[in-house]
Amino acid sequence: MDSPDTPSMPNFDSPDDDLDRALDIMLNRLEACDSVLVVSHEEPDGDAMGSTLAAGLWLEALGCDVDLYNRDGVPDQYAFLPGTDRVRQSIPESALYDATLALDFGEPDRVGADFPDRGWGETTIVVDHHETWNNDFADHYVRSPTAGATAELLYRAIRRSGHEIDRDLAQCLYCAIMTDTGSFQYSNTSRTTFRVAGELLEAGVDPWEMTCQLYESEPRRRIELLGDVLQTLSVSPDGRLAFLRIDDSMVESGEPVAELTDSFINYARSIEGVEVATQLRDIEGDDWKVTFRSRGNVDVSKLATRFGGGGHHNAAGCVIEGPPTSIRQQLTDTLETILEDELDG
Repeated sequence: MDSPDTPSMPNFDSPDDDLDRALDIMLNRLEACDSVLVVSHEEPDGDAMGSTLAAGLWLEALGCDVDLYNRDGVPDQYAFLPGTDRVRQSIPESALYDATLALDFGEPDRVGADFPDRGWGETTIVVDHHETWNNDFADHYVRSPTAGATAELLYRAIRRSGHEIDRDLAQCLYCAIMTDTGSFQYSNTSRTTFRVAGELLEAGVDPWEMTCQLYESEPRRRIELLGDVLQTLSVSPDGRLAFLRIDDSMVESGEPVAELTDSFINYARSIEGVEVATQLRDIEGDDWKVTFRSRGNVDVSKLATRFGGGGHHNAAGCVIEGPPTSIRQQLTDTLETILEDELDG
């Protein structure tokens, strides 16, 4: 717990005794560990990568031997963060972990198909803020769908442990929170989010430097690809649904497509009158990764769940097999039903 020399934590929007108990249980379990593997979901976004790096710095300071794993490694846009050279894309054959700390996902298949059984430690702990999750996945959960980012929960755990947040740790947490709240614009941004961000600035984060690293250093190829993808834009006759598509023919072999196309869907959602934007990305064979973004009135996690996926109220996804025209029709029919129930009912 906080020592007399540790600054008090910011006032959270709504005290949550269950969450505090979950945090305390996690801290007790981690304190008993000598070795921990920190993992995040494949195709990592800023929250997954920032939280992974922050957890690594924190646990090492607590005296643990820590490995960091992500199947797809570190996207170029986050390479400036401290500790990225520590992230593995494979797990040593001899590895044995007391605990696996799973960050920003609540379903085991999100870690990637190549994840070995030895990666799961004697105890598996999930820290996540998604609305969809697997109850039978982990031994312990720290979960709050109202948190702005997984890093917000991790910040709370770090501060609850009494550990001081230095500049390196603050940079990782700030990047995670900033990207997952859309630069503090999305509806998951709360007063707590701003309070935590303020504390991270006090710890040494330069907000303009972070903005430049994340949003003012776009590779030329990303802008070229954006032009191609926007050519596929279509909007439903009633103006409430927008679609984008990313075909294999648009990208070159070996390109990090997920990284290059991250946030393209927001252009479709920004169109006046659009309630839900959908993006289809060709991934393998007849499989398409489908991403949903809502303006806030429609819970797209319910939509994604109908197709075997999951996510948040305003951001979710799934994988669907079939030709894109058929997938689009399936999605349109389902979306129109949801719109009738949630908006027109």
